[in-house]
Amino acid sequence: MDEDLIDSATTVMLHRLQDRIPSIRVQAAKSLSRLQQPAVKECPVIAAYLIHMAGDESSTVRGAVLSSISLTKKTLPAVLARVRDVSETIRKVAFQVIAQKVSIKALTSSQRLYLIKQGLLDQSEIVRNAVKNQLFPAWLLAFKGNVVDLLKKLDVISANDTSMDALVAIFEKSSLADLTEGFLSLLNEEKLIKFEKLSPESAFYWCQLCLWMRSKGQDGEEQLENIIPTVFTFSTFVQLYITELGEVLSQDEEDDKIEKEFVAEQLVNMAVKMDLSDDAGGGGGVTLVAAILFIMLCNSMGASTITSMGKLKLNTSYREEEQIYLVAQMISSAREGTSPASSEVQSMSEEKILECKLKIAKLSVQIIEANERLESFVAEKNFEEASRMQKFIDDSKEEKSALEEDLIPKPSEEVLSQAPEKEDPGTLIKCLKLITELLSFIFLSRCGDRKSTKRKSQMQGVHPTILQLLDTLVIKSVLNDSPEVRGEAVKCLATGCLFSLRLASQHFALFMQVSQADAYNVKVEAINAVNDFIRMFGIKNLTKNTQPSTTDDQSDQMEAQEQVNKELLRNDQMEAEEQEQEEDSTDVSTMVMSKFMNMIDDEVCSYLLDSWDSLHPIASSPPSVVSRLILLWYNPAIQEDRSVIFHISSFLDAFPYMSKEAHECIEYAFLPTLRVLFNAPRSSPYASVDINNVAELLVCITRPSIIRKAELKDGSAHDNLAVMISNEILSEPRSPHVNVLSKMLPMLEL
Repeated sequence: MDEDLIDSATTVMLHRLQDRIPSIRVQAAKSLSRLQQPAVKECPVIAAYLIHMAGDESSTVRGAVLSSISLTKKTLPAVLARVRDVSETIRKVAFQVIAQKVSIKALTSSQRLYLIKQGLLDQSEIVRNAVKNQLFPAWLLAFKGNVVDLLKKLDVISANDTSMDALVAIFEKSSLADLTEGFLSLLNEEKLIKFEKLSPESAFYWCQLCLWMRSKGQDGEEQLENIIPTVFTFSTFVQLYITELGEVLSQDEEDDKIEKEFVAEQLVNMAVKMDLSDDAGGGGGVTLVAAILFIMLCNSMGASTITSMGKLKLNTSYREEEQIYLVAQMISSAREGTSPASSEVQSMSEEKILECKLKIAKLSVQIIEANERLESFVAEKNFEEASRMQKFIDDSKEEKSALEEDLIPKPSEEVLSQAPEKEDPGTLIKCLKLITELLSFIFLSRCGDRKSTKRKSQMQGVHPTILQLLDTLVIKSVLNDSPEVRGEAVKCLATGCLFSLRLASQHFALFMQVSQADAYNVKVEAINAVNDFIRMFGIKNLTKNTQPSTTDDQSDQMEAQEQVNKELLRNDQMEAEEQEQEEDSTDVSTMVMSKFMNMIDDEVCSYLLDSWDSLHPIASSPPSVVSRLILLWYNPAIQEDRSVIFHISSFLDAFPYMSKEAHECIEYAFLPTLRVLFNAPRSSPYASVDINNVAELLVCITRPSIIRKAELKDGSAHDNLAVMISNEILSEPRSPHVNVLSKMLPMLEL
């Protein structure tokens, strides 16, 4: 065609692209597809495409432009931005265009992860299916179906969760048999990946594939047997890898260390789901796990895999006491740099253990028979024989408990009393992580036994060895020079305090102090600890026990004395004391919240507001605090911090519905909040806030209709606001803000 004709057609079509009718703009966009010139830097067609693709009000026009535009370095970012279009049809088309026209190798790692995250987390099922059915198959086709090569383009170490979502989406569109067949090429005859092929991507793929097949029930278990070895073989493989890893870590570069530690973590995550106590796979899995964990504690390996390894160790068949003793012994040996002696792990011979178990079984049978006879004696009202039988049962239970204690492997006193030698941050962090994992495992195990009648006493019981570890290692580490060690120590101490109200109240002041003056990561752990304590025990119980007794005998005497005093006091005195205690606990709650609010502008704002969600149902919030929260919610500077907005929204959704006192609190915060906005200088972010919107919110959350009518006998918050606003208008009738206040009066429910 003649160049003049092309220029004329381009001009006409560009003009039609501005037509007011969407269907005409669509046809113009399609016609211009052959007239664009990607090689020309200032191509008018591409410039018009970019404008309409981003800003045209018609979704059909945006879709037509998206399908017609040529993909270059200039246009690719605009196309990628359409995956967040308001129309689900455009988002679907965007993923289809990218799958058809853009090679995965032409995208950066961040762009690939961005597409996966936006596509799989999209609210529309149509968009998610486009990603699963078109984008991922196109990417796999570029690597000839090799999933490991695809994972190498996704950065599985830094973007673990996103890579996991991508693998799950790929697994969903494949059969179990195809997945198994595709993975067998990586395995040798022992169903293991050779060390030279064991990369972060292959280990991650192996781990996720095993987890996926386990989630598919019996069919998945059958296929799983083809890609995973026996327990003993796999445990030996992991031990050998970690042993060699510890020897070469000191010689490798930092990137190589991270990759090898990630591989070790994936192997450990695979082992967590295996039954290590199953002797059918060759036996010895439990012993190998202990050896692997000790190697990881002693070598220069990072602490990232200790948590997973701790879960693996605690998932064995040991009882709670055995786990505590073994972990304590392992920590002691790791800090001293010596291997734990096998004689200390098991203090009895096999013959004595068998004999002890037989005695326990015999006593159990006798106790069952004695209980039946006791019930018959009680039914016959033969109380003398019933008393003797009860004594026999108690003696038998004591003897059984003593025999069970003998079976528990106990570390020697020498091991527990030796002074630690290693105080480096790496060793301390590993030991603290292991203790934290132990405490978490025990705590969750006790919480899981909801049917137990002794659950309350079990939750408050703290093993003496745990108390010793907290005193000798954890509390000292809170004062360590390293912020990483302090953060892990605070987390460990907080987990231990969940077992006992006495411990939580004893260290509550410490956590409050740390939350106000320490490094960022330590503040976060301390605030989370305070939040957990409040949710677990309640602020009133924590403040009651701020002065715990020094001994259990003194505690028992004080409890007994309090009981006697309660019986002697008159009813009016008891009511007065209860009212005073409630006022004291409310004052403490307000004090805690005020301290948190003093840090509200800090970088840990979202964690503070998470604790606030625990506090506001318990204590009445001061008006100054409510005013500050509302101002923070409207502050343009924090609008991008979604966690802060979410927590304040949760507070405003719940607080106004609690009682009339909450309405009175908001009532007192009404004028101070508006005055801050009225007097905000131009340089303040509050200068751009819509004051009418803030005032409407305050009126809305104090409506009398949202609380019980029984609480409105003496008038509502709107009645008081009417007087307050009227007085404010009359005091300054020429103020420029009178219009805002005047608009509020008709909105009040009087």
